[in-house]
Amino acid sequence: MKIARAGTMKDIRTRPRATRSMGGPRQVARLPGLRPLLPQLVLVAALLVVGALLAFGARAGMRWVAGRPMFQIRQVHVLGDLEQVDRDLVSKRALALHGSFFDLDLRAANAELRAVPWVRSVAVRRVWPDTLEVSVEEHRPLARWGENELLDTFGERFVAEYSGVLPYFEGPKGSEQLMLETYSALRQRLASLPLSITDLELSERGAWRLTADNGLEIQLGRQDIQERLARFINVYPQLARVAAPAGAVADLRYTHGFALRTASGAKDPNS
Repeated sequence: MKIARAGTMKDIRTRPRATRSMGGPRQVARLPGLRPLLPQLVLVAALLVVGALLAFGARAGMRWVAGRPMFQIRQVHVLGDLEQVDRDLVSKRALALHGSFFDLDLRAANAELRAVPWVRSVAVRRVWPDTLEVSVEEHRPLARWGENELLDTFGERFVAEYSGVLPYFEGPKGSEQLMLETYSALRQRLASLPLSITDLELSERGAWRLTADNGLEIQLGRQDIQERLARFINVYPQLARVAAPAGAVADLRYTHGFALRTASGAKDPNS
């Protein structure tokens, strides 16, 4: 009976060693395909560097070009139907702006030129190679507002010197547009009479009062002011023949009539 041997010494030496772990022989992890990507990554990085250098060079070149004397603003053309705006002042302000044809800040230019007296709006445009075209819209005065301001035909308040004759408005803050519209409507009502409005007042409580150019003061109240004024206009020709309107006060705050207080203080109710 022969006993089978587990193996000879030679077999033992040539037998592969058992691994230290259950997972098999140890392997080094490698990123497949990384080496082929390296040239592309280098190319992308190189392109980024070149692009940055070109951008920097272009910016430096633009600064150099913008600084050339031939592109400095030398002429200003002021456009618009202007009566009050000083064209020479607009030109001087525009020529004093910082910047050339290429780097002039148009938004800052607009803000600077809007500060010129009587300028309502302005649009600045470059004209090659050294000119600015400035289109100006000026305020058209409609009335005086308070002590120091004027009101234009758009219902906008502004500050400017004006020697012409204008009606005087007084009202709460924010009532400019309402007063503009009411003035226009009341003036149309009075067009049939030889009267014009010199003063128009709106109280904090919303009551209206106007003064005509002959000194007549008309108290309209807060409601139905158009109808009340129309009723007064119908009888005004007869009233003017018997009562001197200068300095008189017509109180129209009645449902079916009005009261007239003459300059002497006498009160004449009408219904």
